[in-house]
Parts: sequence; C-alpha cells; structure tokens
Amino acid sequence: MLSYFWPVQHRHLLQQLTRREIQAKFRNSWLGLGWSVITPIAMLLVYVLVFQSVFKARWPGVEQSASAFGLNLFSGLILFTWFSDVITRSPRLVADNPNMVTKVVFPLHLLSWVTLLSASFQAMISFTVLIVGMVILGTPITWSLLLLPVLLAVFILVLLGFSWLLAGLGVYLPDSQHLIAMLITPLLFLSPVFYPVSMLPEWLQGVIIFNPLTLMIEAVRAVLLGGDWPNLYYLAAYAVAALGLAVLGALAFKKLRKGFADVL
Repeated sequence: MLSYFWPVQHRHLLQQLTRREIQAKFRNSWLGLGWSVITPIAMLLVYVLVFQSVFKARWPGVEQSASAFGLNLFSGLILFTWFSDVITRSPRLVADNPNMVTKVVFPLHLLSWVTLLSASFQAMISFTVLIVGMVILGTPITWSLLLLPVLLAVFILVLLGFSWLLAGLGVYLPDSQHLIAMLITPLLFLSPVFYPVSMLPEWLQGVIIFNPLTLMIEAVRAVLLGGDWPNLYYLAAYAVAALGLAVLGALAFKKLRKGFADVL
C-alpha cells in the first residue's frame, strides 16, 4: 500500500511515462511546450481585461480594482481545470491500456500518478502565471503564500483518491466515463469559481461545503489573494477527509485489480 502513495521504487518509470504524456499533448505543434505557458497567460489577460474594462465587475468583499475579479476567477479555474483533467481521464486509464494489465510486473496504480503529474505540470505553470500577474497588477504578496504548497499537497490526495477509485470502477462500468463528463459542467457552476461562498444563502453554504472543490478554492484564494490564513479547523477536517478518500481509492483499486484481466 505504501508504494501507492510513495512510488519511489518506480520513480524512473514514472518520470518516463509522465514526460511522454506531457510531450504527447503538444506533439506536432510549432510551439510545443510553449503552449502550456501561452495559454494561461492569454486566459488571465482576457479575464482581467474583460471584467475590468467591459463588465466593470468587482469581486464581493474586495475593495480593489476590477482586476481582482479576474485574479479570483482565474485562481478558481486553475483548481477546477486541474480537478476536471484528472477526473475525466481516470475512468479510461486501465481500459485504454489492456496490454499493461497482462504484465504482472507493471504497477497499474502508476497510471493515476501519471495522469496526476501531467495535469499538475499545467496547473503549476498556471499558478506561476497567476503569481506573476498579481505582482504586475499590484496585488500584495504576503507570508500566507507559504501555505500554498501544503494546500496543494492535500488537494493531490483528493485527486489520487478519486482517480484510483474511478480507474478501478471504469473497467467494470464503461458508462462511468460518460457520467463523469456529464457531471463536470454542472460542477463548475456548483463550485465557488465565479463567486465566493459568502454570496450564497446560509443554508446553501452548508450544502456546497461538501463539494470537494469548495474548501480548497476558498483556501487558495485566502492565502494567495486575501493575504490571510484559511480556517485551520476546516482545513484539518478537509485534510483528514482527503487522506481517507486516498486510502479508500487505493484499497478499492487494489481489490478491483484482481478482475481486470478477466474483464479486458
């Protein structure tokens, strides 16, 4: 079980598969990996310019220029895109690699790690673009930023847990990929990406808190853009739940793996 969470013995294989996965996204394109930098820069510019110059939008509770709306929106979209990229690809991870199932020595749980790391590559670039954008637009950088790696490490546990669970179930339930794809769009609007949780009625705040993206989006905004520390009680509860989900996903994948060869 330890190898699921700390795949050090397979680090070289993991590096090769992840590098191949990232390169495959930009194969035959002129700019190659340059697109991974250009895309988030273009997105941030559009969000800031459109909401500042066209909509004159203000982020609730923030007494700053309209650029704050674009920054808050972009930070939420980074986490949602990261989550969406991992979750939508997970149900087909094993089913699309039947040749690896027959190889007893191949650690199938690494497929989730490869998907996670390739998605994390783009997410880390987007976070870098966001921080640079904050500096350019005059948003202060505070010591609370140091908590960001801790938050992302907890979020990675959530992503791994969901990925292992969906990868295992996807072999037996092929329609799960279509179900996940259908649910992702509603999840975007049911997550505090375009708005803070404080804008919602109190009864709805108690419901949306169970969304796995809610606390993380709010916490990341707090440490990045709010210059504040997130609610440590809620963060601790989220971390425990994330660890539980990761363990559950790993156990489910390990148990379901026994029948992969028979189904595929």
